[in-house]
Amino acid sequence: MRKIVILVDQMHSHGGIEKLVAIKANYWSAVFGYDVTILSTEQVGKTIVYELNDKVKFQDLAIDFDRTKSYFSSVNILKLFKNILKIQRYIFQQKPDFILVASHIPITYVLPFFIKGKTKTIKEFHYTKFYDSNQGIKNKLLIFVESKYDYLVTLSKEEQSFYYSNNTVVIPNPIEEDVNESLISVSQRPLVAIAIVRFAPVKQLESMVSIWEQFYKNHPKWELHLYGSTGNEYYQKIFNLVHEKQLESTIVFKGQTNEVSKVLQSARVLLMTSIQECFPMVILEANAVGVPVVSFDCPTGPRNIIHEAKDGFLIPVGDQNAFVDRLEQLSNDTLLLDTLGNNAKQNASNYILSKVMNLWNTIIFAKS
Repeated sequence: MRKIVILVDQMHSHGGIEKLVAIKANYWSAVFGYDVTILSTEQVGKTIVYELNDKVKFQDLAIDFDRTKSYFSSVNILKLFKNILKIQRYIFQQKPDFILVASHIPITYVLPFFIKGKTKTIKEFHYTKFYDSNQGIKNKLLIFVESKYDYLVTLSKEEQSFYYSNNTVVIPNPIEEDVNESLISVSQRPLVAIAIVRFAPVKQLESMVSIWEQFYKNHPKWELHLYGSTGNEYYQKIFNLVHEKQLESTIVFKGQTNEVSKVLQSARVLLMTSIQECFPMVILEANAVGVPVVSFDCPTGPRNIIHEAKDGFLIPVGDQNAFVDRLEQLSNDTLLLDTLGNNAKQNASNYILSKVMNLWNTIIFAKS
């Protein structure tokens, strides 16, 4: 039986990485029959946010890095040594076949250098390296570290091109649920556009509010529903902006949801205005229920999922007028909307869970 360890910072917050870790751990243990353990560094006694099946083991190492300081500060360097000792002890006792670093955590920089024996190391990347360079001491050091992993897992061929070692493989994110063919056509759903986001400046929600303000003038029956955790400074900034523009009747803050598929089934289109994305799962989740996506063509994720004018639209970054024009088009042309929705389902079928998990098995686990 393969023994797999997944390293993360925590599993108590809603997020794409945390959800993916839960999906993989559950599938690898339940379907492949592998022995899977998740080791966290900063769970701090909180409840695991995504359900794990009974076969998946979870352990918090209680390293508790100080997130207010640099990873390379003296206090965090001491904690890193503690982290290394605990990982070494675990490996000596359990002898896992694979250790997968799923989060960007301090152990990322040193793991390949203290792993002995037959244990293979894997690092997966959930952020784009589009803006990174191979110049400078820091970047060259990172390239050297990455070359020492047995596998670097990237989410698309475009992302793979940003790495400089020959240990890269491409395995995209999956969708957990099968494509639902029995849903009503997207043009028969409420006049709702939806955005499911982490409230952070990279999402450029100021642009989304401005776009919606223009669109709403000619389409007062439509609503934009914003889903995401509330309470941080950026959320408050967007909340205030909506009220300053007197758009609270059409832009509705819905809070966090654990039922992404359900809320998407009540929408006609998903909007994305980020200035960068790596491989956003929400596009696949929208496609799986027949919802087309209109997104800025930011580096690099959306353009590696959306097929322009076939299952969604890619808009030049920052071109709000073009974004509004596409929304106008979808609002006025229900045949086009349904065509995009049906094609979106076909697109999502390429990322169903079994297909993507079999890539992990054939490329990495069964091969090694």
